[in-house]
Amino acid sequence: MSEDRDSSIVWFIKYVLPIIIIVLTAVASVIVTVLMSEKPETKESTAILPSVEIFVAKSAPLTVEAKSQGTVESRTETMLIAEVSGRIQSISSSFFAGGYFKKGDPLIEIDPIDYRGNLATAQSRYAEAKLAYEQEKALSEQAIEDWNELGKGQGSDLALRKPQLAMTKARLESASVGVEMAQRDLDRTIVRAPYDGRIREKFVDVGQMVSARQSQLTRIYSTDTAEIRLPIALNDIQYLDLPEAYSNTAQAISKPKVSISARFGNETFTWDGVIDRTEGAIDSRTRLSYVVAQIDSPYEKKNGSNRPPLKVGLFIDATIEGKRLPAAIKIPRQALRQDNTVYIVDKENRLRFKTVDVYKTDTEWAIITDGLEDGDRICLTALEYAVMGMQLEIEPESIDPKSFDKE
Repeated sequence: MSEDRDSSIVWFIKYVLPIIIIVLTAVASVIVTVLMSEKPETKESTAILPSVEIFVAKSAPLTVEAKSQGTVESRTETMLIAEVSGRIQSISSSFFAGGYFKKGDPLIEIDPIDYRGNLATAQSRYAEAKLAYEQEKALSEQAIEDWNELGKGQGSDLALRKPQLAMTKARLESASVGVEMAQRDLDRTIVRAPYDGRIREKFVDVGQMVSARQSQLTRIYSTDTAEIRLPIALNDIQYLDLPEAYSNTAQAISKPKVSISARFGNETFTWDGVIDRTEGAIDSRTRLSYVVAQIDSPYEKKNGSNRPPLKVGLFIDATIEGKRLPAAIKIPRQALRQDNTVYIVDKENRLRFKTVDVYKTDTEWAIITDGLEDGDRICLTALEYAVMGMQLEIEPESIDPKSFDKE
């Protein structure tokens, strides 16, 4: 009995007691942890709403515009060529590239001495021919008078000196034309400006020999008007009232306004003009139509303005005034979605879809003629998932709709 008892005690100590100790230790650890830990705060779950930027729609009269680009050209450009031969005796003080001149100003003078001599010779011949004509005229009148007194019947032309009179008259006319030609050649020794303009290039200088109808003197262009050839896409023609000419002499009298702008350094300058005409053909390669803009007095300096002259060859941007809409809404192009749909944020900041009528779009703007109302808040932000009725959060408006009004 004693041995059985001892063996039981040994078995208890060896196997059961360690298990009891482990269990008690674990229970004590759990109790201590629970007692020392604080009760966690409970937070209410909040939904994260998409944040969007909006644009407030505003209806107003609107003038449609078309954009284009081109290069400034002169309306009239002329190559002056020497009409007489000789050595250049003098040139004008404005005879240099960029120099201005008025109509009739002398630009170049060719040595006139030979042509003065030719004129004097022609005048001498004319005086001799006139004397011979007057003498023959007197003789002819005397012959007619004598024949009427002494002759019988009809006198012959030779007897009445009619051929002699005709010959001297022809010589007189020839001499008169000779004087005119000599005077013209003398006048041509002074090359005068045919219109108000500016020198583009000069090819000769003082002391240089020039030949009639061969030597190029200078290239000039008019300064009263500048022209710019502007390409217009065929799709944009419907928005413009362009001047068109027809074969029965009828012509559209509308001349839309155009604003020309060019950048010089950090400043942009503008000029106002009109679309003067439409060219008669469409470019078969680019499928573009061309109009010609005219700018009056492009080289005049306005009072208090530092705007430079509108020089030939300058590359410019053009904005052409088109048709006027009595009421339309202009929105950023990014606000127009597929299938002409616009996202609207209602009073409860929920997303709504509207289908609109689009009159015209470009890279920046879309003109809406129907489907939107004044005060509609248009969503500008691109949404990854757009669901009708979804709740949105509005960012402060960063675009002032008044800045897009075009009266």
